[in-house]
Amino acid sequence: MTIKDVIKDREGYFVRVDQTTLEAAEYMAERKIGGVCILDEEGKLIGLLTERDLLNRVVLRGKDAREMPLRESMSDLLAVIDVSDTPHQALERMEKIGRRHLPVVDGDRWVGMLSMRDIMRVELGEQGDEIKLLHEYISH
Repeated sequence: MTIKDVIKDREGYFVRVDQTTLEAAEYMAERKIGGVCILDEEGKLIGLLTERDLLNRVVLRGKDAREMPLRESMSDLLAVIDVSDTPHQALERMEKIGRRHLPVVDGDRWVGMLSMRDIMRVELGEQGDEIKLLHEYISH
């Protein structure tokens, strides 16, 4: 299984860097997502904004999200994951950089976002399949 399989048929959530932090937060809240990719004017991936960024860079600092440029609240890109990589590789990368979201790329083109929740779904599905096989083996 690859990352492409994990995110197939999913809308890629993003906001443009010229939006305010509040607009990005509203976008996230409307879609019930914990992180969003930030694209520049040409559609190039330049960062991401997560709930943790909002808490640490906006709320705890007493900033006004309505006036705060997204560049001031977003996180820099520490890592991305390619569509051809595996969920296991994504998990290792997330652990290494201490983040729960990874932007997904296909070569140099941004295509979506992967979350820790996505990886957990894959892991649970694989474990469920293993349990079924073991149960069938024991039953015969």
